[in-house]
Amino acid sequence: MTPDSWWRRRAGCAKLMMAGTIAHGMGRLDRVEPRLAAALSDVLSRPGSLVRPTLAYLMGIEMGVAEECARSIGCGIEYLHTASLIFDDLPAMDDARTRRGAACVHVVHGEAVALLAALALVNRGYALLWQGIGSAQSRRREMAGEWVDGRLGIHGVIGGQAYDLSGWRGSQTSAEVSAVAARKTGDLLRLTLVLPAIIGRGSAREIRNLDRLALLRGLAYQAADDLKDVTHTSVESGKSSGRDEELGRPNLVAAEGLPAALRRFQRLNLTADRVQASLPGPATRWGMLDLMKVSAPISSHAPEVLSPAV
Repeated sequence: MTPDSWWRRRAGCAKLMMAGTIAHGMGRLDRVEPRLAAALSDVLSRPGSLVRPTLAYLMGIEMGVAEECARSIGCGIEYLHTASLIFDDLPAMDDARTRRGAACVHVVHGEAVALLAALALVNRGYALLWQGIGSAQSRRREMAGEWVDGRLGIHGVIGGQAYDLSGWRGSQTSAEVSAVAARKTGDLLRLTLVLPAIIGRGSAREIRNLDRLALLRGLAYQAADDLKDVTHTSVESGKSSGRDEELGRPNLVAAEGLPAALRRFQRLNLTADRVQASLPGPATRWGMLDLMKVSAPISSHAPEVLSPAV
C-alpha cells in the first residue's frame, strides 16, 4: 500500500466516524420542539464534504490530542460551519434557495425556525470546542481560547460576513475581495488546522506554517467558489448561483475578470503546495492536508475559459 492510498483509506475511515458523530452530536431530538427538531434533522441528514471535521480530527490525533477530544473539536467546527451556512442563506443575507443540492432550511422550515436551528448548532458547537480545549495544558488552553475568539468573532468569520454585506457593486478590488475571503472562509480553515495543534503538541514553527497554509487554501477555496458563482448553474454547484452579481457581493471575477481570477486561484494553490512541503518531518506525516486541496472549477458552459492555464 502506497502512502497516498494509506492516507485515502485513513481519511475515509475518519470521515465515516465523524459523519456518525455529527449526525448524533446534538443528542436525542424526540423531546425537542417538533419544528426545531425537524429542521435540525433535515440539516444533519445532509452533511457536506466533511473536510473540516475530518481534517480537524486527523490533525488532533497527529498532535497527540485524545481521540474523544479530537472528535469533539471536529464536530464542533462542523456545527459552527453549518450554522454559518444557514445564516448566510437567509433572505436578509444572500437570500439563497438551494444548498447542498436541496432547498435551504429557511425555505422548508421558515426563517424563524432556521434561525433557531442555527443558534442551536452554534451553542452546541461552542460546547464541543470547549470540551476539546479543556484537555489542554493551561498555557495552551488560554491560547486556544483566544484563537477561537479571533477566528470566529467580530474580527473573524462574523466580521467577514459583515464586510461581505457592505455593498460592493462596481467598487471592489481584488485586494478587498481577498481580505473579506480571508475572514469569511480562511479563518474557519485556520481554526480547523491550528486549534488541534495548539491544544496538542504543535511546535511554534508547525503552528505558524499550518496557519499560513490554511489561509492560502481558504483563499483558494473562496476563489473557486467565486468562479463557480459566475460560471456554474445551480445544478452544477449544488447551491444558488449568480447571487454575488445580483446582490453586489465581493467576487474575484467581478473585481479582476475571469482569466485573472483563475490565475490567482492557481497561484494560491502553488504557494500553498510549497508551504505544505516546508512543514517539518516527512511529507507522509502531513497526508491529511491533501483534503484541503481544491481543483480548478470546470463548467460545461465555459470549459475553454476555465481550463488550467499553462
